[in-house]
Amino acid sequence: MRAIVAGAGPAGFATAKWLNDRGYEVVLLERRGVPGGKVSAWRDADGDWVESGLHVFFGAYHNLLNFLAECDLNDCFDWKPAEMVFIAPGHALAPIRFVPGLPAPLNGLAGVAISPLMSTADKLRMGLGLLRPIFGSQAYIDQQDNQTYAAWHLRHGMGTRTLDDVMHTMALALNFQRADRVSAKLVLTALLHFAQETNAPKMGLVKGSPHERLWAPLITKLEARGVRVVLGRGVEEIMYDPLDNRVTGFALDDGSTITGDVYVSAMPVHNLRKRLPAPMKALEPFANLRYLKGQPVVTAVLYFDKMVTEVNNLMFSADTCLSVYADLPRVSPDYHTGRGSIVELVVAPAEQLINAPDAVVLETVLNDFYRLHPVARTARLLKQHIVRIPNSVYSARPGVDRYRPDQATPVPNFFLAGDYTRQEFMASIEGAIRSARRAVDRIDQAVVRQPELVVTAP
Repeated sequence: MRAIVAGAGPAGFATAKWLNDRGYEVVLLERRGVPGGKVSAWRDADGDWVESGLHVFFGAYHNLLNFLAECDLNDCFDWKPAEMVFIAPGHALAPIRFVPGLPAPLNGLAGVAISPLMSTADKLRMGLGLLRPIFGSQAYIDQQDNQTYAAWHLRHGMGTRTLDDVMHTMALALNFQRADRVSAKLVLTALLHFAQETNAPKMGLVKGSPHERLWAPLITKLEARGVRVVLGRGVEEIMYDPLDNRVTGFALDDGSTITGDVYVSAMPVHNLRKRLPAPMKALEPFANLRYLKGQPVVTAVLYFDKMVTEVNNLMFSADTCLSVYADLPRVSPDYHTGRGSIVELVVAPAEQLINAPDAVVLETVLNDFYRLHPVARTARLLKQHIVRIPNSVYSARPGVDRYRPDQATPVPNFFLAGDYTRQEFMASIEGAIRSARRAVDRIDQAVVRQPELVVTAP
Protein backbone atom coordinates (compact mmCIF):
# COMPACT_ATOMS: atom_id res chain seq x y z
CA MET A 1 0.00 0.00 0.00
CA ARG A 2 1.10 3.52 -0.73
CA ALA A 3 0.85 6.47 1.67
CA ILE A 4 1.26 10.11 0.64
CA VAL A 5 2.21 12.42 3.52
CA ALA A 6 2.08 16.19 2.95
CA GLY A 7 4.30 18.25 5.22
CA ALA A 8 7.86 17.41 6.33
CA GLY A 9 7.72 18.85 9.82
CA PRO A 10 8.03 16.72 12.97
CA ALA A 11 4.55 15.21 12.54
CA GLY A 12 5.16 14.38 8.90
CA PHE A 13 8.54 12.75 9.53
CA ALA A 14 7.20 10.63 12.38
CA THR A 15 4.15 9.58 10.36
CA ALA A 16 6.33 8.64 7.40
CA LYS A 17 8.71 6.63 9.57
CA TRP A 18 6.02 4.67 11.39
CA LEU A 19 4.07 3.93 8.21
CA ASN A 20 7.29 2.72 6.62
CA ASP A 21 7.80 0.47 9.66
CA ARG A 22 4.42 -1.10 8.84
CA GLY A 23 5.42 -1.86 5.27
CA TYR A 24 3.83 1.09 3.47
CA GLU A 25 5.42 2.65 0.43
CA VAL A 26 5.71 6.26 1.65
CA VAL A 27 6.15 9.55 -0.19
CA LEU A 28 6.81 12.57 2.04
CA LEU A 29 6.17 15.94 0.38
CA GLU A 30 7.36 19.35 1.56
CA ARG A 31 6.46 22.63 -0.14
CA ARG A 32 9.57 24.44 1.07
CA GLY A 33 13.10 23.65 0.01
CA VAL A 34 14.10 22.89 3.59
CA PRO A 35 12.61 20.26 5.92
CA GLY A 36 11.54 20.65 9.53
CA GLY A 37 8.46 22.86 9.35
CA LYS A 38 8.41 25.14 12.39
CA VAL A 39 11.73 23.60 13.48
CA SER A 40 13.59 24.26 10.23
CA ALA A 41 16.93 25.93 9.58
CA TRP A 42 18.83 27.20 6.55
CA ARG A 43 22.16 28.88 5.76
CA ASP A 44 22.49 32.59 5.07
CA ALA A 45 24.78 34.16 2.46
CA ASP A 46 27.75 33.85 4.86
CA GLY A 47 27.14 30.18 5.50
CA ASP A 48 25.76 30.75 9.01
CA TRP A 49 22.70 28.82 10.10
CA VAL A 50 19.43 30.69 10.57
CA GLU A 51 16.74 28.92 12.58
CA SER A 52 12.99 29.40 12.26
CA GLY A 53 12.82 29.98 16.01
CA LEU A 54 14.29 29.15 19.38
CA HIS A 55 13.35 25.53 20.05
CA VAL A 56 13.38 24.04 23.53
CA PHE A 57 12.90 20.38 24.40
CA PHE A 58 11.89 18.93 27.75
CA GLY A 59 12.32 15.68 29.62
CA ALA A 60 8.54 15.38 29.46
CA TYR A 61 8.75 14.92 25.68
CA HIS A 62 8.79 11.11 25.90
CA ASN A 63 7.27 10.43 22.48
CA LEU A 64 9.77 12.70 20.77
CA LEU A 65 12.73 11.26 22.66
CA ASN A 66 11.61 7.69 21.91
CA PHE A 67 11.14 8.56 18.23
CA LEU A 68 14.64 10.02 18.00
CA ALA A 69 16.07 6.97 19.80
CA GLU A 70 14.39 4.72 17.21
CA CYS A 71 16.21 6.73 14.55
CA ASP A 72 19.60 6.63 16.38
CA LEU A 73 19.33 10.37 16.96
CA ASN A 74 19.07 10.40 20.75
CA ASP A 75 22.26 12.44 21.19
CA CYS A 76 20.90 15.61 19.58
CA PHE A 77 20.41 17.75 22.68
CA ASP A 78 22.60 19.61 25.13
CA TRP A 79 20.65 19.25 28.38
CA LYS A 80 20.51 22.15 30.83
CA PRO A 81 19.49 22.34 34.48
CA ALA A 82 15.75 22.45 35.06
CA GLU A 83 15.34 26.14 35.78
CA MET A 84 13.75 29.30 34.47
CA VAL A 85 16.26 32.17 34.58
CA PHE A 86 14.43 35.50 34.75
CA ILE A 87 16.16 38.76 33.98
CA ALA A 88 14.84 42.29 34.26
CA PRO A 89 16.44 45.69 33.55
CA GLY A 90 18.56 46.81 36.50
CA HIS A 91 18.13 43.55 38.43
CA ALA A 92 20.28 40.50 38.99
CA LEU A 93 19.33 37.15 37.53
CA ALA A 94 16.43 35.54 39.40
CA PRO A 95 16.08 31.82 38.66
CA ILE A 96 13.35 29.39 39.63
CA ARG A 97 15.22 26.09 39.96
CA PHE A 98 13.76 22.63 40.32
CA VAL A 99 15.75 21.32 43.28
CA PRO A 100 17.89 18.27 42.35
CA GLY A 101 17.50 15.19 44.49
CA LEU A 102 13.87 15.80 45.38
CA PRO A 103 11.04 13.84 43.76
CA ALA A 104 8.29 15.57 41.82
CA PRO A 105 6.39 17.70 42.66
CA LEU A 106 8.53 18.62 45.70
CA ASN A 107 11.44 19.62 43.44
CA GLY A 108 9.29 22.30 41.83
CA LEU A 109 7.58 23.51 45.00
CA ALA A 110 10.96 23.76 46.74
CA GLY A 111 12.28 25.70 43.75
CA VAL A 112 9.51 28.24 44.11
CA ALA A 113 10.16 28.45 47.87
CA ILE A 114 13.84 29.40 47.48
CA SER A 115 13.51 31.59 44.39
CA PRO A 116 14.54 35.24 44.82
CA LEU A 117 11.97 36.22 42.22
CA MET A 118 8.98 36.37 44.57
CA SER A 119 8.20 37.56 48.07
CA THR A 120 7.46 35.01 50.79
CA ALA A 121 3.76 35.88 50.70
CA ASP A 122 3.63 35.47 46.90
CA LYS A 123 5.43 32.13 47.12
CA LEU A 124 2.94 30.86 49.68
CA ARG A 125 -0.06 32.02 47.64
CA MET A 126 1.36 30.52 44.46
CA GLY A 127 2.24 27.21 46.10
CA LEU A 128 -1.23 26.85 47.58
CA GLY A 129 -2.96 27.98 44.40
CA LEU A 130 -1.15 25.42 42.22
CA LEU A 131 -1.83 22.44 44.47
CA ARG A 132 -5.04 21.55 42.59
CA PRO A 133 -3.50 21.23 39.10
CA ILE A 134 -0.25 19.72 40.41
CA PHE A 135 -2.03 16.95 42.27
CA GLY A 136 -5.08 16.92 40.01
CA SER A 137 -5.98 15.15 36.82
CA GLN A 138 -6.14 15.97 33.14
CA ALA A 139 -9.93 15.71 33.37
CA TYR A 140 -10.00 18.63 35.81
CA ILE A 141 -7.65 20.64 33.61
CA ASP A 142 -9.74 19.96 30.50
CA GLN A 143 -12.68 21.59 32.28
CA GLN A 144 -10.74 24.87 32.62
CA ASP A 145 -10.57 25.56 28.88
CA ASN A 146 -13.45 28.07 28.96
CA GLN A 147 -11.42 30.72 30.83
CA THR A 148 -8.06 32.42 30.48
CA TYR A 149 -5.19 31.31 32.65
CA ALA A 150 -5.05 34.82 34.15
CA ALA A 151 -8.66 34.52 35.28
CA TRP A 152 -8.00 31.08 36.77
CA HIS A 153 -4.84 32.33 38.49
CA LEU A 154 -6.55 35.30 40.14
CA ARG A 155 -9.61 33.27 41.07
CA HIS A 156 -7.33 30.92 43.02
CA GLY A 157 -5.83 33.75 45.03
CA MET A 158 -2.34 33.93 43.57
CA GLY A 159 -2.37 37.66 42.88
CA THR A 160 -1.15 39.93 40.12
CA ARG A 161 2.52 40.00 41.12
CA THR A 162 3.20 36.37 40.23
CA LEU A 163 0.99 36.70 37.18
CA ASP A 164 3.05 39.63 35.90
CA ASP A 165 6.48 38.34 36.94
CA VAL A 166 6.16 34.65 36.07
CA MET A 167 3.01 33.36 34.42
CA HIS A 168 2.69 35.85 31.54
CA THR A 169 6.21 34.84 30.57
CA MET A 170 5.38 31.14 30.79
CA ALA A 171 2.29 31.63 28.60
CA LEU A 172 4.35 33.54 26.04
CA ALA A 173 6.88 30.72 25.91
CA LEU A 174 4.10 28.17 25.39
CA ASN A 175 1.85 29.97 22.91
CA PHE A 176 3.40 33.38 22.11
CA GLN A 177 0.65 35.29 23.92
CA ARG A 178 0.08 36.46 27.47
CA ALA A 179 -1.75 34.60 30.19
CA ASP A 180 -4.77 36.90 29.85
CA ARG A 181 -5.23 35.64 26.27
CA VAL A 182 -4.51 31.91 26.51
CA SER A 183 -6.74 29.16 27.82
CA ALA A 184 -6.13 28.03 31.38
CA LYS A 185 -5.93 24.49 30.01
CA LEU A 186 -2.73 25.30 28.11
CA VAL A 187 -0.71 26.49 31.10
CA LEU A 188 -2.20 23.99 33.54
CA THR A 189 -1.44 21.08 31.20
CA ALA A 190 2.22 22.09 31.16
CA LEU A 191 2.26 22.43 34.94
CA LEU A 192 0.63 19.02 35.35
CA HIS A 193 3.20 17.24 33.16
CA PHE A 194 6.19 19.03 34.66
CA ALA A 195 4.99 18.40 38.21
CA GLN A 196 4.30 14.70 37.96
CA GLU A 197 7.73 13.48 36.88
CA THR A 198 11.08 14.43 38.36
CA ASN A 199 12.96 14.71 35.05
CA ALA A 200 10.09 16.24 33.07
CA PRO A 201 11.18 19.90 33.42
CA LYS A 202 14.80 19.42 32.37
CA MET A 203 15.48 21.46 29.25
CA GLY A 204 17.50 20.61 26.19
CA LEU A 205 18.55 22.63 23.19
CA VAL A 206 19.70 21.18 19.90
CA LYS A 207 23.49 20.90 19.89
CA GLY A 208 23.57 22.85 16.66
CA SER A 209 21.43 23.46 13.62
CA PRO A 210 18.21 21.39 13.62
CA HIS A 211 18.88 20.72 9.94
CA GLU A 212 22.27 19.11 10.58
CA ARG A 213 21.38 17.42 13.86
CA LEU A 214 17.81 16.26 13.15
CA TRP A 215 16.37 16.52 9.66
CA ALA A 216 19.27 15.75 7.31
CA PRO A 217 20.24 12.54 9.16
CA LEU A 218 16.58 11.58 9.40
CA ILE A 219 16.10 12.02 5.65
CA THR A 220 19.18 9.88 5.01
CA LYS A 221 17.83 7.12 7.26
CA LEU A 222 14.33 7.19 5.79
CA GLU A 223 15.53 7.24 2.19
CA ALA A 224 17.80 4.27 2.90
CA ARG A 225 14.65 2.39 3.96
CA GLY A 226 12.77 3.33 0.81
CA VAL A 227 10.87 6.45 1.85
CA ARG A 228 10.79 9.03 -0.92
CA VAL A 229 11.33 12.53 0.50
CA VAL A 230 10.48 15.30 -1.97
CA LEU A 231 11.43 18.86 -1.02
CA GLY A 232 10.28 21.92 -2.92
CA ARG A 233 7.03 20.28 -3.98
CA GLY A 234 3.79 21.27 -2.31
CA VAL A 235 0.14 20.29 -2.40
CA GLU A 236 -2.01 22.83 -4.23
CA GLU A 237 -5.32 21.04 -3.77
CA ILE A 238 -6.64 17.90 -2.17
CA MET A 239 -8.57 16.05 -4.89
CA TYR A 240 -11.85 14.67 -3.56
CA ASP A 241 -14.68 12.58 -4.98
CA PRO A 242 -17.82 13.47 -2.98
CA LEU A 243 -19.81 10.57 -4.45
CA ASP A 244 -17.37 7.95 -3.22
CA ASN A 245 -16.28 10.14 -0.26
CA ARG A 246 -12.63 9.49 -0.99
CA VAL A 247 -9.51 11.53 -1.61
CA THR A 248 -8.31 10.58 -5.08
CA GLY A 249 -4.97 12.38 -5.14
CA PHE A 250 -2.93 15.45 -4.28
CA ALA A 251 -2.62 18.08 -7.04
CA LEU A 252 0.90 19.49 -6.75
CA ASP A 253 2.26 22.95 -7.44
CA ASP A 254 4.13 21.79 -10.57
CA GLY A 255 0.86 20.78 -12.23
CA SER A 256 1.29 17.07 -11.58
CA THR A 257 -0.86 14.77 -9.46
CA ILE A 258 0.33 12.15 -7.00
CA THR A 259 -1.91 9.26 -5.94
CA GLY A 260 -1.85 6.64 -3.22
CA ASP A 261 -4.03 4.46 -1.04
CA VAL A 262 -3.82 6.56 2.13
CA TYR A 263 -3.35 10.33 2.36
CA VAL A 264 -2.11 12.20 5.41
CA SER A 265 -2.04 15.96 5.87
CA ALA A 266 0.80 16.92 8.19
CA MET A 267 0.54 20.51 6.94
CA PRO A 268 -0.06 23.41 9.33
CA VAL A 269 -3.75 23.94 9.89
CA HIS A 270 -3.89 27.23 7.95
CA ASN A 271 -2.29 25.56 4.92
CA LEU A 272 -4.65 22.60 5.14
CA ARG A 273 -7.67 24.90 5.06
CA LYS A 274 -6.42 26.49 1.83
CA ARG A 275 -6.02 23.10 0.14
CA LEU A 276 -9.40 21.63 1.04
CA PRO A 277 -11.99 21.63 -1.77
CA ALA A 278 -15.39 23.14 -0.95
CA PRO A 279 -17.21 19.80 -0.45
CA MET A 280 -14.63 18.76 2.18
CA LYS A 281 -14.68 22.14 3.91
CA ALA A 282 -18.38 21.65 4.54
CA LEU A 283 -17.76 18.44 6.47
CA GLU A 284 -17.26 18.41 10.21
CA PRO A 285 -14.57 18.63 11.56
CA PHE A 286 -13.05 20.47 8.58
CA ALA A 287 -15.59 23.29 8.99
CA ASN A 288 -14.33 23.82 12.54
CA LEU A 289 -10.74 24.37 11.43
CA ARG A 290 -11.59 28.06 10.96
CA TYR A 291 -11.48 28.43 14.74
CA LEU A 292 -7.83 27.32 14.87
CA LYS A 293 -5.99 30.52 14.05
CA GLY A 294 -2.21 30.56 13.81
CA GLN A 295 -0.38 32.71 16.34
CA PRO A 296 2.21 35.10 14.85
CA VAL A 297 5.76 35.13 16.19
CA VAL A 298 8.95 36.95 15.28
CA THR A 299 12.46 35.68 15.96
CA ALA A 300 15.47 38.01 15.91
CA VAL A 301 19.02 36.68 15.62
CA LEU A 302 21.78 39.12 16.61
CA TYR A 303 25.46 38.49 15.79
CA PHE A 304 27.95 40.40 17.97
CA ASP A 305 31.73 40.66 17.70
CA LYS A 306 32.20 39.53 21.32
CA MET A 307 30.32 37.65 24.02
CA VAL A 308 27.64 39.79 25.63
CA THR A 309 25.85 37.32 27.94
CA GLU A 310 26.97 34.89 30.65
CA VAL A 311 24.06 32.44 31.04
CA ASN A 312 24.38 28.90 29.68
CA ASN A 313 20.63 28.40 29.52
CA LEU A 314 17.43 30.04 28.37
CA MET A 315 16.69 33.51 29.67
CA PHE A 316 13.17 34.83 30.29
CA SER A 317 12.09 38.45 30.50
CA ALA A 318 8.77 39.50 32.00
CA ASP A 319 8.58 43.18 31.11
CA THR A 320 10.07 43.51 27.62
CA CYS A 321 9.10 42.37 24.13
CA LEU A 322 11.63 39.52 24.50
CA SER A 323 9.76 36.60 26.03
CA VAL A 324 12.65 34.10 25.92
CA TYR A 325 16.11 34.05 24.37
CA ALA A 326 19.46 32.29 24.44
CA ASP A 327 23.05 32.90 23.42
CA LEU A 328 23.68 30.07 20.96
CA PRO A 329 27.47 29.75 21.48
CA ARG A 330 26.75 29.17 25.18
CA VAL A 331 23.86 26.71 24.86
CA SER A 332 24.66 24.79 21.64
CA PRO A 333 28.15 23.26 21.24
CA ASP A 334 28.14 23.44 17.43
CA TYR A 335 27.90 27.24 17.61
CA HIS A 336 31.11 27.57 19.65
CA THR A 337 32.90 29.46 16.88
CA GLY A 338 34.86 31.86 19.07
CA ARG A 339 33.52 34.86 17.18
CA GLY A 340 31.12 36.26 19.74
CA SER A 341 27.51 36.01 20.84
CA ILE A 342 24.75 34.82 18.52
CA VAL A 343 21.65 35.78 20.48
CA GLU A 344 18.39 34.25 19.31
CA LEU A 345 15.36 36.07 20.73
CA VAL A 346 11.66 35.27 20.57
CA VAL A 347 9.60 38.45 20.15
CA ALA A 348 6.12 37.88 21.55
CA PRO A 349 3.37 38.85 21.47
CA ALA A 350 4.14 39.79 17.89
CA GLU A 351 0.87 41.09 16.43
CA GLN A 352 2.14 44.68 16.30
CA LEU A 353 5.54 43.79 14.84
CA ILE A 354 4.82 40.94 12.45
CA ASN A 355 4.30 43.35 9.51
CA ALA A 356 6.67 46.09 10.67
CA PRO A 357 9.82 46.84 8.65
CA ASP A 358 12.99 45.07 9.72
CA ALA A 359 14.46 48.35 10.94
CA VAL A 360 11.54 48.88 13.33
CA VAL A 361 11.74 45.33 14.66
CA LEU A 362 15.51 45.60 15.12
CA GLU A 363 15.24 48.91 16.97
CA THR A 364 12.56 47.52 19.29
CA VAL A 365 14.56 44.37 20.00
CA LEU A 366 17.85 46.18 20.58
CA ASN A 367 16.30 48.73 22.92
CA ASP A 368 15.06 45.97 25.20
CA PHE A 369 18.14 43.78 24.83
CA TYR A 370 20.49 46.64 25.71
CA ARG A 371 18.41 47.39 28.80
CA LEU A 372 18.78 43.77 29.90
CA HIS A 373 22.46 43.48 28.92
CA PRO A 374 24.14 46.90 29.01
CA VAL A 375 27.51 45.37 28.13
CA ALA A 376 26.12 44.64 24.66
CA ARG A 377 26.29 48.37 23.92
CA THR A 378 30.08 48.05 23.91
CA ALA A 379 29.97 45.32 21.28
CA ARG A 380 29.60 45.73 17.54
CA LEU A 381 26.50 44.27 15.94
CA LEU A 382 27.87 42.42 12.94
CA LYS A 383 24.58 41.40 11.34
CA GLN A 384 21.06 40.33 12.17
CA HIS A 385 18.21 38.24 10.84
CA ILE A 386 14.50 38.86 11.39
CA VAL A 387 12.40 35.71 10.90
CA ARG A 388 8.62 36.12 10.73
CA ILE A 389 6.13 33.28 11.08
CA PRO A 390 2.65 34.78 10.60
CA ASN A 391 0.95 31.48 11.51
CA SER A 392 2.86 29.50 14.09
CA VAL A 393 1.16 27.21 16.63
CA TYR A 394 -2.60 27.60 16.82
CA SER A 395 -3.77 30.31 19.19
CA ALA A 396 -4.93 28.47 22.31
CA ARG A 397 -7.66 30.91 23.25
CA PRO A 398 -10.39 29.92 25.73
CA GLY A 399 -12.99 27.62 24.23
CA VAL A 400 -10.95 26.69 21.14
CA ASP A 401 -9.69 23.31 22.32
CA ARG A 402 -12.98 21.57 21.48
CA TYR A 403 -12.43 22.33 17.79
CA ARG A 404 -9.18 20.37 17.55
CA PRO A 405 -9.94 17.48 15.16
CA ASP A 406 -9.24 13.80 15.57
CA GLN A 407 -6.60 12.28 13.29
CA ALA A 408 -9.25 10.16 11.57
CA THR A 409 -11.64 12.17 9.40
CA PRO A 410 -15.06 11.51 7.82
CA VAL A 411 -13.18 10.76 4.60
CA PRO A 412 -12.05 7.14 5.17
CA ASN A 413 -8.68 7.34 3.37
CA PHE A 414 -7.69 10.82 4.59
CA PHE A 415 -6.01 11.45 7.95
CA LEU A 416 -4.55 14.39 9.87
CA ALA A 417 -1.33 14.84 11.81
CA GLY A 418 -0.03 17.97 13.50
CA ASP A 419 0.16 19.50 16.94
CA TYR A 420 -3.19 21.23 16.40
CA THR A 421 -4.99 17.87 16.21
CA ARG A 422 -6.47 16.07 19.20
CA GLN A 423 -3.80 14.59 21.47
CA GLU A 424 -2.90 14.61 25.16
CA PHE A 425 -0.36 17.41 24.97
CA MET A 426 -0.29 21.06 24.00
CA ALA A 427 0.80 22.51 20.65
CA SER A 428 4.52 21.66 20.61
CA ILE A 429 6.97 19.32 18.93
CA GLU A 430 5.96 16.66 21.47
CA GLY A 431 2.33 17.25 20.54
CA ALA A 432 3.25 16.85 16.87
CA ILE A 433 4.91 13.48 17.50
CA ARG A 434 1.96 12.30 19.61
CA SER A 435 -0.39 13.27 16.79
CA ALA A 436 1.67 11.22 14.34
CA ARG A 437 1.42 8.17 16.58
CA ARG A 438 -2.34 8.60 16.77
CA ALA A 439 -2.63 9.13 13.00
CA VAL A 440 -0.80 5.88 12.30
CA ASP A 441 -2.97 4.07 14.84
CA ARG A 442 -6.09 5.47 13.13
CA ILE A 443 -4.83 4.23 9.77
CA ASP A 444 -4.21 0.77 11.22
CA GLN A 445 -7.72 0.72 12.68
CA ALA A 446 -9.31 1.83 9.39
CA VAL A 447 -7.51 -0.80 7.34
CA VAL A 448 -8.36 -3.60 9.77
CA ARG A 449 -11.96 -2.49 10.18
CA GLN A 450 -12.72 -1.77 6.54
CA PRO A 451 -10.06 -3.22 4.22
CA GLU A 452 -12.21 -2.37 1.21
CA LEU A 453 -11.44 1.32 1.87
CA VAL A 454 -7.92 0.79 0.64
CA VAL A 455 -7.71 0.40 -3.11
CA THR A 456 -4.25 -0.02 -4.56
CA ALA A 457 -3.29 3.07 -6.54
CA PRO A 458 -2.37 2.67 -10.20
